[in-house]
Amino acid sequence: MCTLCRDVPTGIRSGEGLCTELRSRLSADHEADVAHGFTVEGVACMAGCARPLAVAFQAPGKAAYLFGSIDAQADATDLVRFARLYASLANGWCNSGQRPPRLAGKTLARIPAPGKSADGSQ
Repeated sequence: MCTLCRDVPTGIRSGEGLCTELRSRLSADHEADVAHGFTVEGVACMAGCARPLAVAFQAPGKAAYLFGSIDAQADATDLVRFARLYASLANGWCNSGQRPPRLAGKTLARIPAPGKSADGSQ
């Protein structure tokens, strides 16, 4: 997730705090299987400046997702829900109805994995 994005109403950079929160939630006992497959990292910029805070999900062989307008406090639970869903998808491909409700309108991009077609097939 972006560590330079500033929350629109407060002007606070909340990316590092959200990284810490997601690491904590994913390492909880009930999320151990999901956490094993994830590395939560901050990056300086993901070019989502018009819709901060930007968060991405990316894995080898899977479609990648970029979310924007993330509220570090309100959206953390749905980011963990999406992590659980994403981990369960062989190719990472899901439609907007499968994504947690708070993330549905915050999807900036879904990028097919290299060598995959737009619908996630080969």
